[in-house]
Amino acid sequence: MLLAVKAGQKHLGSQTDFQKLDNYYLRHRLSNSNLMSWRQENKKGSLQDNPVSASDGDMMIAQALLEADKVWPGHGYKAQAFKLISDIKKLESNRSAKIITVGNWANKKSHFYNVMRTSDVMPEAFEEFYQATGDHSWIEIKSQMLTYLQQLSSQHKTGLVPDFAWISRQKQASPAKANDVATKDDGNYSTNACRVPMLLAASNDKEANNIVKKMLKFFKQKEEISSGFTLSGKPLYPYKSASFSAPIFVAASKYQNEGYGTLVEHEKYIFSRPLPANNYYDATLIVLAALNTNELTGLEK
Repeated sequence: MLLAVKAGQKHLGSQTDFQKLDNYYLRHRLSNSNLMSWRQENKKGSLQDNPVSASDGDMMIAQALLEADKVWPGHGYKAQAFKLISDIKKLESNRSAKIITVGNWANKKSHFYNVMRTSDVMPEAFEEFYQATGDHSWIEIKSQMLTYLQQLSSQHKTGLVPDFAWISRQKQASPAKANDVATKDDGNYSTNACRVPMLLAASNDKEANNIVKKMLKFFKQKEEISSGFTLSGKPLYPYKSASFSAPIFVAASKYQNEGYGTLVEHEKYIFSRPLPANNYYDATLIVLAALNTNELTGLEK
C-alpha cells in the first residue's frame, strides 16, 4: 500500500491499484480490531489469517492511508487511518516503556511486552500520526524509542543495532540474545534492523540523523555489505542482499554531500538487475528505496 500511494504521488500508479490493496487489508483485519493479520496462508485452496498482528506492517498501512487521503481525497482513507492509528496505540503499545510492541500478541500478559523491534522505530510515521490526530503521545513514543535506539547504537563503535532489544524497567535497552524472539540473529544487525537506515533517514529528527550517520560511517569502511553483521561488525553471511543494500543506499543518498557518495555508488548495483521474482522482501525494499531516494534528494535514481 505504501508503494502504491508513493507511485500515485508521481502519477505512476492509480487509485484503483491502491483500492485493491486496501480491500485486501480490509478483508484480512483481525477480529474486533483494525489491525491486520500479519500473514495469510493458503490451506486447502483458501486463505486463512494468522490470528496476530505485526506492528511495523500496521504502521505502514496507516501511513499509506493518510497519504492516500491527500493523493485521492474523498474515499474515506483518512477515517480508516484514524481507526487504525487508534488501535495501534491501544493494542500495540507499551505505555510505561513508551514503545510500540512487536504485535498485539505481545501484551501485558506476555513475556514479550518489553521487547522492541528496531525496525518499529519509525520517526516519520510517529510525526505523521501526531500531525493527523493531534495526539502528543506519538511524539513521546518517537522520542523514547529514539532514545532506546541511541542507547543500542552507543554500545558498539559500529553503531549497529540488533533486530530486537529488551527494555528494562529502568528504561535501558539491551540487545536480545539468539532465539529470544524469532531467530538465531535476534541480537544481530539482521533482517529487521536492515531497514533502520532508511526509516531514520526519512525523518529530519536530529537524533535519528546522528544514529544513522554513525552506521553509515561503519558501512563506508566495508568493501562489501554482507547480509547481516554482528554488532561488533563481523559479517554473518558471505553474500550480499538487496534488503540490506537498499536501505543503506537511501540513507547514503540523503547524506552523499557529507562524504557518502562512494557508498551510494557502491550500493546502486541493486537497480542494475531485474527485480527478484522469488524474494518479495528484496523486491519491495528495492522499489521503496527508489521512491524514497527521489523524495529525500529530489533526484531521479
